Amino acid sequence: MAYSMEFRRAVAKAYDECGSSIEVAEQMGCSESWVRRLIQRRREKGSLDPLPARLPDNNKLDERDLTKLKKLIADTPDMTLGELAQALGGKASVPTVWRATQKLGLPLKKSPSTPPSRIAPTSRPPATRGGDGSRA
Repeated sequence: MAYSMEFRRAVAKAYDECGSSIEVAEQMGCSESWVRRLIQRRREKGSLDPLPARLPDNNKLDERDLTKLKKLIADTPDMTLGELAQALGGKASVPTVWRATQKLGLPLKKSPSTPPSRIAPTSRPPATRGGDGSRA
């Protein structure tokens, strides 16, 4: 929670008067650590202004990169996420490429293009054991 500048000034003034972050915190109803950080910021930066919000830059791929990603998947659908990331010039990590494919609604799980064989099973059923522990 960001405190108002008026409150920040009042806390700094109270600290200047008594010099104790514990007393100021009890008096003003805020945490002792916040008072210490506020005074430290004033000492180091010369300002009581709150720090700007630090949001991560999740937009590593621009529209041109997303278009290239679509084309790569359309042209070579069997590329792995790692190969797609390399094809984009190493601009983004594998998880970033995955999120981009999700955002674009592109499928990654490949489904077989032919139906399963009706003539023979593709795998053997598991072996069963008889009552005496031997294979039936």
